Amino acid sequence: MTVADLVLEILAAHGVRHVFGVPGDAINDITNALRRRDDMEFVLVRHEEAGAFMASAQAKLTGRLAACVGTAGPGAVHLLNGLYDAKLDHAPVIAITGQCATPFIGTGYHQEVDTEQLFSDVAEYSRTVMTEDQMPGLMLEACKAAISAPGVAHISIPTDIGGRSIRSKRHDFTLGSEGGLMRPSETSLEHAAQLIDGAKKVAILAGIGAAGAREELLEISARLNAPIVRTLRAKDCIDIGEEACIGGLGLLGTHAGLAAMEHCDLLLIVGADFPYVTFYPKSAKVIQIEPSPLRMGRRAPLAAALHGHAKPTLQDLLARVAPKSSRDFYTDMQREKQKDLKGLADAEESSAIPIKPQRAIAALAAEAPSNAIFTCDTGTTTAWTARHLSIRPGQRYTLSSSLASMAFALPGAIGAQLAFPDRPVIAVAGDGGFAMLMADFVTAVRNNLAITCVIFNNRKLAFIGLEQEAKGLPEHSIDLVNPDFVAFARACGGDGVRVERAEDLRPAFRKAFDSGRPNVIDIDIDPDELILPPRISADQALNFGLAKIRETLG
Repeated sequence: MTVADLVLEILAAHGVRHVFGVPGDAINDITNALRRRDDMEFVLVRHEEAGAFMASAQAKLTGRLAACVGTAGPGAVHLLNGLYDAKLDHAPVIAITGQCATPFIGTGYHQEVDTEQLFSDVAEYSRTVMTEDQMPGLMLEACKAAISAPGVAHISIPTDIGGRSIRSKRHDFTLGSEGGLMRPSETSLEHAAQLIDGAKKVAILAGIGAAGAREELLEISARLNAPIVRTLRAKDCIDIGEEACIGGLGLLGTHAGLAAMEHCDLLLIVGADFPYVTFYPKSAKVIQIEPSPLRMGRRAPLAAALHGHAKPTLQDLLARVAPKSSRDFYTDMQREKQKDLKGLADAEESSAIPIKPQRAIAALAAEAPSNAIFTCDTGTTTAWTARHLSIRPGQRYTLSSSLASMAFALPGAIGAQLAFPDRPVIAVAGDGGFAMLMADFVTAVRNNLAITCVIFNNRKLAFIGLEQEAKGLPEHSIDLVNPDFVAFARACGGDGVRVERAEDLRPAFRKAFDSGRPNVIDIDIDPDELILPPRISADQALNFGLAKIRETLG
C-alpha cells in the first residue's frame, strides 16, 4: 500500500467514515486513495473552513474521531477556524494537510507554509511526515492525541511522500485510547459527601460533560432536592422541559438560574467549564466533577475536587450522600422557573409583523420531529434558541460554544446529517452567519441531504449591535445587504420559502421537514427585538440609554 492508503486504513480503524475537504496537488494521493475505498467517503466542500466545521460537528455529536483535509498553503490555512472550534469544544478531529516536496521544505517554495508551526496552538499533536519509515507511528500518535485529549491533531504529508509504497508490519491499528471512565479517590468522595450532607441548599450546574450521565444527574437532583442549572451546550443532554432543570446561566440564561447561584450554599458542578466567573456563587462551597486536571478549579475556588467522569462519580456520590428532607429551596427555584416560563410564553404568542424571533422559535420547536438534531449559529439566534427552544429527550443540539464562531450552523448540519442519515437536521442561523459559508448549501444538495436551514433575516448583525449598545455606543457598521436566500436555494437545486407572517411559520416548517430535500426557510424577523439579560445592572441601563441617545442624534 501507499502512505496515503495507510493513513486511511488508520482513520477507518478509528471509525472515520467521512473526510471533508477540497482536493489539491499536495493531497491528490490522499483523495485518490479515498476514491478507491468503499468504507469511507470524500466529501467535497466549497471551503475548507466549512469542512473543518463539518468534522467538528460530527465529533461533538458522536464522540468519535472525525477528519478533514486541506492542500498545502491556503488549503491548510482555511481549516484553522473550524479546527479551533473543535479544540475549544474538546471534539476529537484530525486534520491532514499537504506540503511541498521534502527537498524544498524550508526554501520558501511555492505555497509553502510551516504547517507544524501554524497548527502548534490549535493541535495537541502536529508533525510532518518526512519519510515513509515514520509511518504508521506518526499517524497513530496523532489519532491517540486527538482521542485522548479530546481535541485536534494534525499530520502534514509532503507531496512526494503520500504516494510512496510502504509495507506495514502492523495490521491492527486500533489504539484502545478511548480507555475507561475515571473515578475519584475514596478520600475525595468521602470529603465531598460530607460537604453535601452538611449543606441545606444544594444547586447543580450541569455542562456537556454530564452527557451520558443523565439518569444519575436526575437521581442526585432528586436525592438532594437540588435544582439543575445547565450550560448552553448541556441542552444536548438536559433542558428546561425536565422539571428539575430550571434553565441556563449567564446573559442568555434565566432568572431562576441566577437565583439558584445566589441563594445556594453548595454548588455541585458536573462536567461544566462555564467561563463567565461573575455568575458563580459568591459564598457557597463549590464541588467540581471534572476529568481534566487542567480545567479543575479554574472558574471558582473549590471546597472539593472530584477528578473523574460524571457517570461513575455521580454513582459513587449517590452511594454516600443522604437524602435531603427539606424541599424549600427546590420549591422556591421552581416558582422562579414558572415565572420565567410565563414570560417566555408571552413573547412566543405575538402575531406582530415583522415576525418576533420568539414566535419563530416556538413554532420551530412545536413542529420539529422528536428525533431532530439542531445546529445553531452564533448571534441573536444563539439567544433565541437558548431561551425558547426546549430540547426534548431524543433530540440533539450543538453549536460553536467556546469559540462562538459565526457560520457554524450550515456546515454543522451537513456533518450531522452525514453522521445520522436517518434523522432530520435543522440549522438555525442569522442572515450574517448563513451568508458567510452559504456556498456549501450546494454540498447539501449534491449529497441529497435533507437539512432545513432556518434563517432569521433581520438585515443586520444584530448581536454585534447589542454589544455596541451595551458599551454605550450607537449601532454602526452592521447593516447587511442580503441576497434573495430563497432564489439562491432554488438555484442550488434545493427548495426555499420566505415567511413574513407568523401564521405561515408552522406550515412552512412542516412542508420542509416532509420534503426530504435541502430547504431554506427565510424568515422576516423584527430587527428591533431586544435580547435582555435576566437582570439589568445600572451600568447596562445607562450605557443602553446613552447608545439610544447617540443613535437618535446621529
